[in-house]
Amino acid sequence: MALAEERLRSILESLLMISPEPVPVARLVEVIQIEDPQTQEEAVRAAVQKLLAGYQDPQRPLGRGFRVDEVGGGLQYRTVPENAPYVRRFLAAKPQRLSKPVLETLAIIAYRQPVTKPEVESIRGVDVAAALKTLLDRDFIRILGKKDEVGRPIIYGTTQLFLEFFGLRSLAELPTLREYHELDDEHQKEVDALSGGKQSVRDLAEAAQFLVEREDDPDLEALDKAVQDADRVRRAAEAALDPKGVHSGSADGVADEATAGEAAVDEDAQAPE
Repeated sequence: MALAEERLRSILESLLMISPEPVPVARLVEVIQIEDPQTQEEAVRAAVQKLLAGYQDPQRPLGRGFRVDEVGGGLQYRTVPENAPYVRRFLAAKPQRLSKPVLETLAIIAYRQPVTKPEVESIRGVDVAAALKTLLDRDFIRILGKKDEVGRPIIYGTTQLFLEFFGLRSLAELPTLREYHELDDEHQKEVDALSGGKQSVRDLAEAAQFLVEREDDPDLEALDKAVQDADRVRRAAEAALDPKGVHSGSADGVADEATAGEAAVDEDAQAPE
């Protein structure tokens, strides 16, 4: 016999209560149908929506200290943001704040992913090895693979924990930087309140503000190309001085670097003054 809606909501609450991380709706459907095959997926999903609506109902009992949120691709019980100082005091924990250099690096990865370390450094203008290590250790970013280019640089992207930490259901909920910074302070706070994460989306957007400023500079594209060409020439020169292939990793890599360097030099020589 199929489960009634009220019974389904009770089961959903129990499953969410015991899970330390967000639970995808598909997983909830799977568990319920294993125990009761007659319950249709549509009925479970309808119960999920009723559950969410119930916690978001403005007429719900005042003073409730928790809610069900859609974060990181699933559902999770979370304490309400206004109670955060008391929860931290109870747990004797300090707020998990990210330093400005780490937050700027995370913002670049969040808005430009998939992205490599050299690409992040070209934007920030400083070495980001320490920031990347911190973000990897705290599971805010992960390694997606290696880029198919000389040196095979590692590609980074954000994780599920990143979404949970900033109270986002998916990366699609990241505010568009230009639109966000066009809002006045009051409306920025409204956008930020929608997430209810441990660290605000406002912090992330403010850390990434320089990305907006970069996009407004028409000379940056030409400057970036010049820097890339100069870097290719430098690496080609290093490869020529390093016949063991320390910098390129293989004889083919040395040849590729030398060819790229020569092409860049030829291009510079032919460019009109």
